[in-house]
Formats: sequence, structure tokens, C-alpha cells
Amino acid sequence: MKLSLPARSVRLLIVAAVAALALTGCESFTGGAPTDIVLTTATDTTIRVSWNAPAGGAPDSYLVAFMETGTSTWVDFDTVTDSATTTGHNPLGKTGKYRVTAVFGPSTFAAAETPTSAPIHTEATLVSELNAAGLPGYGWVRDSGGGATFPMAYASKANKIDFYITDWATGYAGPNYAVASPDWGPTEPGGTGVVPPGDWRATAFSPAPSGEQAPLPVFNSTIYGNHLELATDSTLVAVYTGPEWADRYYALVKLSSPDTTRGTVRVETWFQLIKGLRLIQH
Repeated sequence: MKLSLPARSVRLLIVAAVAALALTGCESFTGGAPTDIVLTTATDTTIRVSWNAPAGGAPDSYLVAFMETGTSTWVDFDTVTDSATTTGHNPLGKTGKYRVTAVFGPSTFAAAETPTSAPIHTEATLVSELNAAGLPGYGWVRDSGGGATFPMAYASKANKIDFYITDWATGYAGPNYAVASPDWGPTEPGGTGVVPPGDWRATAFSPAPSGEQAPLPVFNSTIYGNHLELATDSTLVAVYTGPEWADRYYALVKLSSPDTTRGTVRVETWFQLIKGLRLIQH
């Protein structure tokens, strides 16, 4: 005997079967975005991009993209397959944001973080000569890259200061001002009796001959020194913190013409937060 079901029952069975298939597909779905995108140095002018795989499992591949500072266009520069979670990039002297996208078949999931290699800018602020009334020390917070001024009359500030302004004499009449390494403070003529002994940082300086956007000169003791005299006009200075290899950060400092009447110099800075990277485009 041939059995048949009412049309309504057939329709219900079809709907139930489709729902079951959809539910099964959801339960077996893997996907998600990469996390914890981190930028470090591959060399002093190239970037290593690292990340963690999505919680949903390893994707078919990752697309890694770069957006140059000052632009709004993402450019894919690498496709990473297998289980790798790192790649390198030569930005040809540029800085910018990085994006990592996980590819699962036809679906893509971009990481929420898009870290940047651009330096951290601190607006121009007045820094005083060592014997003037204001604050003569300047340093960068290593977690944020922001710059700030500090007094040098207290040894407790020694681990916060990366350079200071001096005319190498008591008073602040000049005529010549220099940016100097803090470890000189306690023994130089203007600092005797003013700057106490302490664990003052050692910093190196070089002219930045290629302008504000080009990579800074690579650290070398023949071109970086522990002080640099300021020009009567503005001066661009490449800074390398910790030439004893303990610190190894680069920064660009723009110093205005010294005001020897007030004993001040206006200082604007760009601090490269990626240790050892000398790219400074901003």
C-alpha cells in the first residue's frame, strides 16, 4: 500500500529539515578576528607585525595591510598562510597603521586594533636653561611616548629626564645654548651645586640633516655625541636614548631659537615608541 502525507505536513517537514541544517552549520562555523596586534623592529627601518590567532581557530590565511601616515588608503602587502602569526614589512622610510585580517573561506574578519608606527607628538613647550627660573629637564614617558618638563634639583627625577638645556656656565646669559645629556648635569659648570649626583640618564644627539620626515641617522658614536649646540635659528636634533643599549629609543626634537633674555627654548618632539626604530615620518 502506498502512503502519502498531507501537503501541509510535507511543508512542515521541509521547514524542519532546513532549520536543522542551518543549526548544524552554525554549530560547526569557525571564524573570528586576530587579536593582540603588536609592532616591533625587524631592523631599525623595518617592522615586524605579530598577532594571535582567532579564538575560532586558524583561518585559511591572513591579509596584512598598511596605511601610510597622512593617507586614508589601506594597501595589502602580504598574505600569510599556514599557522604563521607574524610577518615583516619594509615601509621604505614611511610610518603608518597596520591591519591584520583573518580569511575563512569567503568570510573575512579584521582585527579591532590597527597599531601605528608613527611617532608620538608632543606640542611645543618652554624648557628653561639650567640656571633659569623654569624647568630645564625634558623626558618622555616610555609607556605613552608623551614628553614633559622636569626640575633637575632632585635626584629622584633622574630616571625621567632625557635631556636638558645649558649654556655651560652659571647664569643663563649664553650666548650659546646646547641640548645635553642629563648625566653631565652634576659636574658641568652650570650644574655644580644645582644638580645633585644621581642615576641620570645618558643620551646621545646628532643633527637631523634630512629634515623632519626622513629616517633619523642610525646611532653611531662617531656621529652622535652627548651634547649638541643650538643654532641661532631653529634646530632639528636626532636623539638616541641610552647609547649603552639599555634603552634604545629614537626621537626627533625641534628647538626654537634660544631666548637668552628669559633663559628659555621652545621644544617640540616626536618620540618613536617602537624600541630601536628610527622612522619618524609624521
